[in-house]
Amino acid sequence: YARDKLREHDQAERFSKLIFLADCQLFAKLVSRGAEQGYLAAVLGNVALSDSGRAILADDSLLPELVSLLVMPGNLVVRRNIARLLRNLSFDVTKHAKLVEHLPQIVYPLIGGEEIDDDDMEKLPIDLQYLPEDKLREHDLQTRVLISDTLFQMGGTYSVREAYRAGNYYCLFKNYDQWEENLDAREHIQNVIYIIIQDDGEVDLRKSDELPTGCEDEPTVEIVKMPGEEEEEVPAAKVEEKKEEVLTKEGS
Repeated sequence: YARDKLREHDQAERFSKLIFLADCQLFAKLVSRGAEQGYLAAVLGNVALSDSGRAILADDSLLPELVSLLVMPGNLVVRRNIARLLRNLSFDVTKHAKLVEHLPQIVYPLIGGEEIDDDDMEKLPIDLQYLPEDKLREHDLQTRVLISDTLFQMGGTYSVREAYRAGNYYCLFKNYDQWEENLDAREHIQNVIYIIIQDDGEVDLRKSDELPTGCEDEPTVEIVKMPGEEEEEVPAAKVEEKKEEVLTKEGS
């Protein structure tokens, strides 16, 4: 009897995964063909709240296509909900390695057409170099904030912060910060800038086995959330205490 119950549970789990997978693949296929299926992205965002759902969404067979929808023209619902999906994935530290593989695509909507000097340009990932002067940023405020939140969550992992620094993403984030007019959105991207320019010993890391020698864990603080969103506690630097001082110093 116990064996039969266990078998039923395993079959139910596999069936659930198949449903998740079918929905995800169907969504990606319909959207890529231009079908008006934008609100399925919101469903996928909820799928990303479960362990099994995140495992499917972060799979190499699906994640690249989902990330590409961040710049889908003419469908704000898709872009915003894909950004929310990625933000939900970023809450799982085990998915950071997968997400960082698509870092240029995740950052792309925050990039504008500002002039960048040659030295800084050469340090950027090849996909982000020499973009057109008329390159426009994502016009939707919520999408921009969700992307900034994703980058901040990912930055809780030491190897991701190293990727930010190695790819000279600081230059892009500063340009976006100077362009952004919404104070709340600026605060979100400044959170990301802060964890890049701070010493790792002053940033709270998510995984103790990634701590550089001599670093110690710091307390958890709350990330600034968008109005109407539920508050969630995430490991982070002591942003409110030191961020203003650091950014002021950078601007001087």
